[in-house]
Amino acid sequence: MIRRLAIAVGLVLALSVPMAAQFFGGIVYDPTNYGNAVLRYGQLQQQLTQLIATYNQIRTQYLLLQRQAQKLPFAIDPRYRSLRTPWRPLVATSAFGTTTNWIETANTGVTAAAAFARATQTLLPYAGAMARLPAAEAARVKARYDREQLTDGAITNGLEALGRLRSNEVSVETAIRNLETDAYTDNPDLHTQIAVLNKINATGVTAARMTKDTNYLLVSLLEQQVIEATDRREATVQGINAHVAFLNEARPLLARTTADTTTALTTFRIP
Repeated sequence: MIRRLAIAVGLVLALSVPMAAQFFGGIVYDPTNYGNAVLRYGQLQQQLTQLIATYNQIRTQYLLLQRQAQKLPFAIDPRYRSLRTPWRPLVATSAFGTTTNWIETANTGVTAAAAFARATQTLLPYAGAMARLPAAEAARVKARYDREQLTDGAITNGLEALGRLRSNEVSVETAIRNLETDAYTDNPDLHTQIAVLNKINATGVTAARMTKDTNYLLVSLLEQQVIEATDRREATVQGINAHVAFLNEARPLLARTTADTTTALTTFRIP
């Protein structure tokens, strides 16, 4: 009975242990748990490799940012600051005061029309005299008269543009000087990424305004050149038209003038 009881207890204990577990020298070996542990170890190795790669990437970025944040090994203010070239105001004597307003307009850009009118001769109107001219001549006179008024307008516009550019030079120079000072300062607060972007934007706006002023001046010069070219064209056309009229009308006119000259000379008798 004791032997049978021991065998029964052994069978019960054997049935209570999982079928995959095995006894090795008193230690239970489970193949499933071992396989899971090996798989987990492989995953941990992959995570470690990824962490090392991430660390190297972050370290590289940090070294790059550290390198970019380094300042130049010298003071840039005395090394790169340029000298200002100021615009000198127009200065001229006016013995009789006729160009005083012109000088003021050239420096400020105000009252350009009045300054031009005082410094130049007044263009007189034809009034009723235009009606006494032939139609063809009247057309030429009207065109020449209007072109002269157009020239006056272009000169006045150019004078005003010159004065406004000279008057605004102080504010433009102040903005450029402030940008230069902020660019050369040692204050780290003015060299952050946002601060640098703000200075770049301010520089772009200042450059755009200067470009606009330059284009304004160039347009004024172009207007005067166009009018001068028109005047030269009109002078050339007038010469060509005169030549055409001479070729077409001179021979018949001369023939009518000398038609009876031979007869008069041959039949002339002294009384």
